[in-house]
Amino acid sequence: MVRHQQLGEYRAVKCISKEADSSWQIREAKLLNHLKHPRIPIVYDIEEDDDFYYIIEEYVEGESLEALMLQSSFLTQSFIYDTIWEICEVLSYLHHIAPVPVIYQDLKAEHVIIGKKGVKLIDFGIASYLNETEGRFQNYGTPEYTAPEKRELAEINVGTDIYSLGKLLGRLVLAGEEKSLGLLYISQKATHPMEKQRYASIEEFQKALGKAKEDMQSEKNPVYQKHLLRKIIVAGSRQGTGVTHIAVSFTQYLNSHHIPAVYQEKNPNNDMRKTVKTGKKFAECGGLYRRGDFLGLPLYGEGVEISMPKDRVLIIDWGNNLKRAGEEEADLFLLVAGSREWERDSAKTSFKSLSHEKNLIFISNYGDRKQARRYAKEFCRPVYCFPLDKDPFTAAKEKDRIFGKLLQREGGDNQRNLFKNRWHFRKHKRNRYNPFGYIAGKLRSIWTFSKKRIF
Repeated sequence: MVRHQQLGEYRAVKCISKEADSSWQIREAKLLNHLKHPRIPIVYDIEEDDDFYYIIEEYVEGESLEALMLQSSFLTQSFIYDTIWEICEVLSYLHHIAPVPVIYQDLKAEHVIIGKKGVKLIDFGIASYLNETEGRFQNYGTPEYTAPEKRELAEINVGTDIYSLGKLLGRLVLAGEEKSLGLLYISQKATHPMEKQRYASIEEFQKALGKAKEDMQSEKNPVYQKHLLRKIIVAGSRQGTGVTHIAVSFTQYLNSHHIPAVYQEKNPNNDMRKTVKTGKKFAECGGLYRRGDFLGLPLYGEGVEISMPKDRVLIIDWGNNLKRAGEEEADLFLLVAGSREWERDSAKTSFKSLSHEKNLIFISNYGDRKQARRYAKEFCRPVYCFPLDKDPFTAAKEKDRIFGKLLQREGGDNQRNLFKNRWHFRKHKRNRYNPFGYIAGKLRSIWTFSKKRIF
């Protein structure tokens, strides 16, 4: 560090001997000289004499992110979000430099400096232009942060930096005192072994990051605010009511909203395992299978043990095995019933056998709102009318609305609303001496009750 005599400002000076291989350092300086971003150090000048090169750079004051990670109390969710967001801004700038993008290649905690003005990204020693093919710098980098395709094929692209960014985010989340499932999910998607399964760009990564922050700050999100959901049981009143379809859809919904979830098949029909065996659109990850935002564990049978990811919501598909399903403790129990005539008796019997379940949620499948209203009236509780749906692996507006309502109402709201609707019954009792008024009031009460219990 030196001080400019006239300006009174500090500068960093790199003194490089000409006897050593200094080509990469000169290359770094020339590259930095073409980069103009407030989070990248400025190269002011390059001087030389007979023995040395002198690279005069901006003096970056602050502490490395690596050092801050030793203080877990400092790594709040807000700090992690802000830091990763600012790194995204730098990488987005590099990836859109015209005429040829720059790939940083060596993102890690040591190269991120946190100062009074935020993040500074240092050490561009192995950064390279996207069209460079000589390969000298392609194999460099820190193994822990290096994408598989770079290690194996010496190929670089924007996915290389996205993978490293995901690794850094994962380390920050695990090192902090607060564990954000949303940020952890973003990290896992960004570091997927298959490049096509990662975020396609830094902008897409940032979009997911922004959504995760909204979810963390939302008072309506029970997963983040109450931390109640860890295990969800899904079972049907009889075979063929669509249990697997709804369980898969719910898993896809949670993951797409940055709430990491895993589907687990305990349904003896083996529908998920049969689907996975087709191999279409599924990627295998240590015994788990991913398809878009879905991540699931098929039923392998006895003798096969698969390590389940930690800190994920577990959605267990029990098929129509209500006895085994009822033996497990869960934060939510979704009872799925059909709406056809021959399915109504089994729905009533199943509800009666599970009515003691504190967290029981009743779902009427196939989009028949009229039958769902009958169930609500008969059971005196909320009923969620699940729409007809072709593909459980993709998002759809109506089923996303149902899952959103289900999560928002989970908890004490159901009891309060039930009390509120029962009040409607009492409200019209005063009309019982007027037969017409009494009947009209009663019908109004029933309609109000059943209508408000359908979602």
